[in-house]
Amino acid sequence: MERFFSGGNRSLWTVMGTLRSVEGLKDAVDPLAVYGEYVRLKVRGAKAMGLCPFHREKTPSFSVNGESGLFYCFGCHKGGDIIQFIQEMESCGFREAVEILARKGGVSFEFEKSGSGRSMKPDTRDRLHALVEAAAVYYREKFEGAAADSVVSRYCASRGISEETGRVLNLGFAPSGEGVLPFLVGRGFTADECTEAGLVIERSPGDYRERFFNRLLFPIRDTMGRTVGFGGRILGEGEPKYLNSPESQIFRKRSLLYGIDITRKAAREKGKLVIVEGYMDFLAAFQAGVTNVAATLGTAMAEGQVGLIKRYVGEAVLNFDADSAGMDAADRAVKLLLTADVRVRVALIPEGKDPDDYIRDNGPEAYKKLLDEAPTFFDFLLEREIALHDLSDATGKRAFIDGFTPYLRIVADPIERQEYAKELASRTGVKLDLILDRIKRGPAPGMSKSALTKAPEIPVREQVIVQGVLNFPEEAGRLLERLPEDVFSSLVTSGILRSLLKGESVEEPEQTRIMALIENGCHNAPSERDLENAIAEILASHLKDRDREIQRQIKDASLRKDFELVKILSREKLSLLMELKSLEQTGLS
Repeated sequence: MERFFSGGNRSLWTVMGTLRSVEGLKDAVDPLAVYGEYVRLKVRGAKAMGLCPFHREKTPSFSVNGESGLFYCFGCHKGGDIIQFIQEMESCGFREAVEILARKGGVSFEFEKSGSGRSMKPDTRDRLHALVEAAAVYYREKFEGAAADSVVSRYCASRGISEETGRVLNLGFAPSGEGVLPFLVGRGFTADECTEAGLVIERSPGDYRERFFNRLLFPIRDTMGRTVGFGGRILGEGEPKYLNSPESQIFRKRSLLYGIDITRKAAREKGKLVIVEGYMDFLAAFQAGVTNVAATLGTAMAEGQVGLIKRYVGEAVLNFDADSAGMDAADRAVKLLLTADVRVRVALIPEGKDPDDYIRDNGPEAYKKLLDEAPTFFDFLLEREIALHDLSDATGKRAFIDGFTPYLRIVADPIERQEYAKELASRTGVKLDLILDRIKRGPAPGMSKSALTKAPEIPVREQVIVQGVLNFPEEAGRLLERLPEDVFSSLVTSGILRSLLKGESVEEPEQTRIMALIENGCHNAPSERDLENAIAEILASHLKDRDREIQRQIKDASLRKDFELVKILSREKLSLLMELKSLEQTGLS
């Protein structure tokens, strides 16, 4: 019986009182619901499979064990528990990952107190989040309280920004002069924290200047809806026209998309995301009714943003400016998206206008039609390259084909790649095999080496023992006592087994990855007999190795004519062989 799970069903999550144990938190949430927010999972019984979010693949190799909550990818070999997964996906530390998990599960969580009985010191990131949220409140109050003839009100009126759009986007206003610093200090934050958050600049010791003034502010939120920074548009003359918060512990612009927190649901439903460059582009598109749009914060697209796009959709529609800078940004974005195996379309606005201009001149419906009819990246390149090259001579044909090869090399699907090559052959008259050969000269498409992690090499017998300890802890403990300490310690999984036998959770990251591999593996749950056989085989292997070593020692002692030692070793060998025979006949019973 199969079913698909893509997250978002809060009814699957357990809601209870305040928890203080991380293990208790992991037990309180439905792991498939959480993983399903990031990966489309096909559930089969207690396990689920999906396309790995950490590397490119066509066949699902990402597995989640719905009972233990451990994940493992059999392609790139990443694995661990649900908190490690969130750390990877959200690029955050352990503490923040725990808090994200609690929020997703609708669970109230507090970290356990320290040994002194006092509460743990609030995490710096927590303080910064609270500080930036408070600043957003301050800027919003200034926006709402601005007079009708104020510079920000006049600007919003001139750009047709509605009150509803301002409310949904939580637009703010940073007036000239001091304001946000005393406001935040009055709420318990320090000037140093305001500097760390990028809201003020320390010109000299004790002398601070506010970063944002005389600007319309766009609060930038992460996927959890938390304000992490701001983008500011100058009101009137001045440079820079747009100013972002600086990088901080909570603001990493290369991993953020403006507006994604409010448009990701619509993007998922439509299966595609429209990508624009800046805040006003987003505002214009969103206000025109394009609900599946996000912006790159006015900067070139980065790998972190591509990962965010792929988390929600399989297709991106790029709507960048048609000037040279916009085309360069589109080129980079196309390559990054293709590398991540995201389908790409490119919507160019005629006459070099931006979305706001186009919507004002032609209306929202014309803009939506432009996006719906956006050509594929290949057709976009085709139109561009045809205009650049003369296909009547060999030089032009070669340059024309070379204009495509950097893109086609990173198209993951070989059939799709070949079809594009056929179109180039038809346009130029060059043989298909020559074009394919030219494409193959570059790096082959596929998984980057950085995405690969070496798979843990865990003998099948040890995997059976670990599963046996989980299913039959008392019997497993009794049987494992038969292994000499040096044999037990030599096992790859000895650390895991010691923890499990003590009733403790496995927390060390590499051990958690091994547990994830074992629990998500293809082996059926072992019986008690399977467990006994696995331990017996390990013990037998040890006895045979010891027998060979004793035989070698007997030979050496004989050559030295040390017959007393020969007698001692021979008795040990006999005892060992009797133990081995008994083991083979009756097992460990």
